[in-house]
Amino acid sequence: MSQNICVQFEVREALIMKDTLKELGYDFTEQNQDVLQIKASYMPITINCVAGKISHDSASQSVVNKIKQQYMVNFYRDKAIKEGMQIQQETKANGEVIINFIRP
Repeated sequence: MSQNICVQFEVREALIMKDTLKELGYDFTEQNQDVLQIKASYMPITINCVAGKISHDSASQSVVNKIKQQYMVNFYRDKAIKEGMQIQQETKANGEVIINFIRP
């Protein structure tokens, strides 16, 4: 039996979240500028960028984890580029992502 879950997750840049969803191949709709909705198996995954909440069905947990991880990678990559740094990214076999920031 699935459950409805709502978790806190800070989304600092809605545009980066939109780009992340596109990168991962998820079609989404915008309920307004700050609420994104992805069609999923039982119920949609709803990301409220202002409130910092992600609502989803428990069956979609792995999808939500993947979105959160890739969003954070993209957020810090964007931040490094804005600050003039280079990044070196390593993805381990267990899915862990390590990002090193390199100042030129």
